[in-house]
Amino acid sequence: MTNKFYLPSKINSYLKRLLAEYKLNSEPKYAEIISASKILVQEGVDYDDWDGGQYGHVIKLFLTAEQLTSLVPLNLQEKISEKLHSDINKCAQAISGEYISKVRFEVDDNDFESQSATHLSEKPFISPESLSIWKPGCIRLFISHRDKYKSQANELAELLSNYGISSFVAHDSIEPMEQWQQTILKGLETMELMLTFVTDDFHESFWTNQEIGYALARNIPVISFKLQNKDPAGFIAEKQALKGNIDDLTSSLPKLYDLLAKRLSNQSRMQAALVEAFTTSPEWRETTRRFERLEKHVTKLSDIEIDKIISSYRNNDQLYNAVYLTNKDRLTKFLNSVSDDYFTIEGNIITRNNVIPF
Repeated sequence: MTNKFYLPSKINSYLKRLLAEYKLNSEPKYAEIISASKILVQEGVDYDDWDGGQYGHVIKLFLTAEQLTSLVPLNLQEKISEKLHSDINKCAQAISGEYISKVRFEVDDNDFESQSATHLSEKPFISPESLSIWKPGCIRLFISHRDKYKSQANELAELLSNYGISSFVAHDSIEPMEQWQQTILKGLETMELMLTFVTDDFHESFWTNQEIGYALARNIPVISFKLQNKDPAGFIAEKQALKGNIDDLTSSLPKLYDLLAKRLSNQSRMQAALVEAFTTSPEWRETTRRFERLEKHVTKLSDIEIDKIISSYRNNDQLYNAVYLTNKDRLTKFLNSVSDDYFTIEGNIITRNNVIPF
């Protein structure tokens, strides 16, 4: 769905136009807000069926706490947001089927969203959802490895996909094609985590060392997965590596997942990825394993996540045909425990009730 959106690609141009107009019209505070902000567009957040359907995008403007205090005081924040919201939509009148639904201010606290945001003077933000290298809704993991071990790295990527983790397996080559270099750069620019697939020859590669440097410069967590005799070197040597067996990657998965979750430090992202993995399960036996991970790691679901489970259960036969979920009322008991509502299942329909029976 993301690929059909056009308005987000125009936001930087519109903000540059407003910046010029605010300066010309003696509105220096608004000009300063735009100049100082890091900008992030959340695509397709809202939808209404007016005029054949309209998709709404949210613009987040990240400022430091000090900048917010001086430029966007709390008593004026709503007024400032509404003016920017109105002016941007005026710029976008020629675009049909899309609009800006909100302009929000956020504190730049270097979380995963603010890391993705950019100033107008910087390179435009690349939406991860627009790249085919990542599976939608999943944690984005860049696996840096030597080409000799590409098959093992791909095996690990496939295993991690069951946890809601989408892995980009970088290709090591002495003279990569320019197109491949650009793909790697896009992966590096949009990753949330990096895993170094540390074999004995890992640090002999110019490319793997560069990839690590890129991650460290972006303040991306780097997890070292030691698979042979040599330890990680350089800046990543200070953190203890997780030891694994290159011939038995499956045995390391539980510890590796826990380490990835710890280093990402974003429970909501990890939970959303587990929900994504469960709702897209390709096979009923795998459904059991993915459901058990939900039970283990999730204590509270948002309304959006519950709606996603209900919709997917109705449409994915590998969910509603998985007897394990309905045996002993496992799925309904789980949903009841992570929500304030009460759930029942009949066939492939999950019904959500606001009143819990006594």
